[in-house]
Amino acid sequence: MIKPLWHFALANIMPLALFASVAMLVGAYGFEYIGGLFPCDLCWPQRYAHMAIIIFASFALYFKKSRKIKWLRFKIMTTFSYMISVGYSGYHAGVEQKWWEGPDSCTLQINNTSQSMEDFFNALGNVALIRCDQIPWDLFGISMAGYNFLISLTLFIMLCLSFKFSPKK
Repeated sequence: MIKPLWHFALANIMPLALFASVAMLVGAYGFEYIGGLFPCDLCWPQRYAHMAIIIFASFALYFKKSRKIKWLRFKIMTTFSYMISVGYSGYHAGVEQKWWEGPDSCTLQINNTSQSMEDFFNALGNVALIRCDQIPWDLFGISMAGYNFLISLTLFIMLCLSFKFSPKK
């Protein structure tokens, strides 16, 4: 049962990669515009990676039957874009879980030294409204960045394997 499904997924990896990125972007924008969950500074690069995947996978599908070299180049660029998505989403998920610190632009920095009230209020003016180290939504304990990481990692591995084990239709 698993083997035919695996062969089907590898044979159709580019449409699957395209569909997954479209679905994740639609979900992200849906959460933003319908759910009111605005993106933080670490969310944007993840979205840009999926935008690139959509472009590269679309061109790969367009050139699949007519120009094998261009198809292969766009498949490689799609794979590379998924690798970038894995990196950014994994980093973001780690920041949310407090495994490491995020960038100063979206992580609350606490200074243990005493400071004046004026310095405190000036520092508050530089704090981003959307923080990267808080999880605004989760399902089964996994945040949106966590799901992006898991889906992107799975598709990245499948894309890498599809170069070697490309089944014939």
